Amino acid sequence: MTVDPIQAREQIHHTMAVYCNSVDSGDVEGVVSVFMEDGKLELSSGTKPVGRAAIRAFYMPVIGPDRPDRMPDGAIPLLRHNLTTSRVEFTDDDTAQGWTYFMSLTRHGLDHAGRYLDTFRRQGERWLIADRRIAVEWYASPSWYEQVRLKVRRNGA
Repeated sequence: MTVDPIQAREQIHHTMAVYCNSVDSGDVEGVVSVFMEDGKLELSSGTKPVGRAAIRAFYMPVIGPDRPDRMPDGAIPLLRHNLTTSRVEFTDDDTAQGWTYFMSLTRHGLDHAGRYLDTFRRQGERWLIADRRIAVEWYASPSWYEQVRLKVRRNGA
């Protein structure tokens, strides 16, 4: 492998942090920026947007300006994705596989948890998400995930 694996792992971890920070702050464009142009997203709900436009359309009602849990003054309720154990393995100089556990906190406490199953591809100096499968393995009741994500899913997004 000619790519420096330590530097590449740091760049991949940066990509994962940008994704989480963007979701938590309601920054749809930040989320979209970490995906390859033809990136794929698959959720445990069965939703499978492909490409940045479809990923943007998926995230807009969930975290965007019109998200259903936004406060009357426009403030975004607490949402903090925390990454825990992460394993990254390189399949070649331009591709890596990742397995990362996450836990999300909201005003309800521990809200939902699961795994990101990723394929990363190098694009210039950046490592972007080519394929992300989000497996939500548990969620609380009541929870943000239950009230927002599942509500949006029932409404067709």
